[in-house]
Formats: sequence, structure tokens, C-alpha cells
Amino acid sequence: MPMSDALPERGLNALNARRAVRGDPPDSAQGGFAPFEPPRRARGGGAGWQRWQMGSLDPRDARHNAPEAPADLLPAEPAPPPIDFAALDAMREGARKEGYAQGYTQGQTQGYGDGHREGYSRGLEAARNEAAQLQALATNFRGALACVDDQVARALVTLALDVARQLVRTTVAEDPSVLLPAVRELLASEPALQGSPSVLLHPDDVALVETHLQGELEAAGWAVRPDPTVARGGCIASAASGERDATLATRWTRVVKALGRDDPWEPQHD
Repeated sequence: MPMSDALPERGLNALNARRAVRGDPPDSAQGGFAPFEPPRRARGGGAGWQRWQMGSLDPRDARHNAPEAPADLLPAEPAPPPIDFAALDAMREGARKEGYAQGYTQGQTQGYGDGHREGYSRGLEAARNEAAQLQALATNFRGALACVDDQVARALVTLALDVARQLVRTTVAEDPSVLLPAVRELLASEPALQGSPSVLLHPDDVALVETHLQGELEAAGWAVRPDPTVARGGCIASAASGERDATLATRWTRVVKALGRDDPWEPQHD
């Protein structure tokens, strides 16, 4: 069979097979030519016809309207790695130690600064208190020292006066002639006494004065009179115009008053 005759036969056979599927008679019943048939509508009415619409040109709509890939075609997510609890515990312990170390360092630094400032403030306050106490002590010491100096000075003056008093008495007892300068002082004193002036002496001193001052007494017109109330070593000039006391007690009072004291010639005995 020529190849040109074989090809139409193969096509006819294929067409007849399709018609047999649809239930149509083969082309051989119609003289080899299939009659024209209008296109059949799909079952279900007009659902087989669709109106063509132009798609959107916005790429965002294209991505939005793009069909999703089947789930079985998506790459599978990798399984999560296993949790290393030992590593987590180690990290937690390291963070705890680091936080503790930082807190300890900060606390130590802050505590040292606060302690230093507080200690300095307390030390300064204590030093000020000590200085104030020392100042008060120094002031009291100066006052006490001045008081002691005054007491010592008074004691020394009292001692000196006691020694002087005893020395005068001893001298008068051993050398009665110490009375003569006092008598001469009365004779030369100004203004001169008027009206029968005389010298009052202890009876034991009358002979001594007459022996050494007789000429001077007569030249001045003075007389000598014994008086037991006058202690030895002293005398009193008496006249109508007045008296002048040169007894030991009176001369002693003048001396101690010059020293700012009032110690009597006759000390008080308990």
C-alpha cells in the first residue's frame, strides 16, 4: 500500500475511534466524510462558556493571585536542634557569677567611698571635740596657773613677812641700839612738834637713848619719858601739837601695806 493511502486511513481510524467514544457512527457509514456538527455545550448548562478578561498588570496582584504551591512541593522545615541543658546551666551560672562579681566590685567601691567619707567626717568631728577640750583645758590651766602663781606669791610674801617679823624681834632683843635711828627720825621729822615735845620709850630703852642722844634731845628741847605700854625697839613722839608713832607695830603696818598686805605685827595664834 502506498504511503499516501496509508496516512488517510490512519487518520480515519483515529477519528472513528473518537466518535465511537462519543457514540457517533464511523466515517465509513457516511461515505468517508464526517458530517458537520455544531460544537456541543458542556454539561451543566452555560458553565462551560467563560468570558475572557484581561488580567491585572500590577505585579503585586500577580503575586497575590499567584496560585499557591502544593504543600507536598514546599521544602520541609528543618527540625529544631536539640536543647543543650548543660550549656544553658553553664551560661546561667556564668551570668550569675559575673553579676555577683560586678555587684561585689561596685558595692565594695561604693562602700569604701561611703566609709571613707563617713570616717573622715567622724574623725574631723572627734578632732574638733578634742581641740575644744584641749583649748578649755589650756584655758583652765592658765587660770589655775595664775591662781597658783598668786597663791604661791602670797605664800612667799607671808613667809617673807614672818621671817622679817622674827628677824626684827631677834635683832631688837640682841641689839637694842637699833632703836636709835627711829628716835633720830622723829627728831628730824617735819613739821616740828610744838608744845613740850617728849619721847616715850620702854623703861629698858631710856638709859640707852639718854646715853647716845642726850645732846641732840636737849638741843631740840625734847625730854625722855618712860612708858611701859611702848614695846622695846619702838618710840612715840608726843607734844601739845600731836603725836608721831614710831613703834614696831606701826612701822610694820606701813611696810606690809606697801606690799598690798595687811598682816599684823602680832600674828594670830590658834
